[in-house]
Amino acid sequence: MTEILGRDPERTLVSDHTVGFGLALTHRVWRTPTHALILGPSPDEGPYGYLVHLQLSQTPLSGAPGLPPAGEEHEETLAAWITAHTTW
Repeated sequence: MTEILGRDPERTLVSDHTVGFGLALTHRVWRTPTHALILGPSPDEGPYGYLVHLQLSQTPLSGAPGLPPAGEEHEETLAAWITAHTTW
């Protein structure tokens, strides 16, 4: 996505909040003029429950108008924002 969009993500979050087992993985958030793009792990909702898949989510900015402020003290808020915009 960085190569396609020509810039680094606005936010990154190393988190295991969407994964039940295994190492924490990184969520990355980019915004275009019209959409927020989120690339990160998503849980395996299948019978095994330990597989991790990467998911690219696209949300109109009307549904995701602002990102939480940057900084470690806002990581929980960013994790909630990511979950709200990647869980359908």
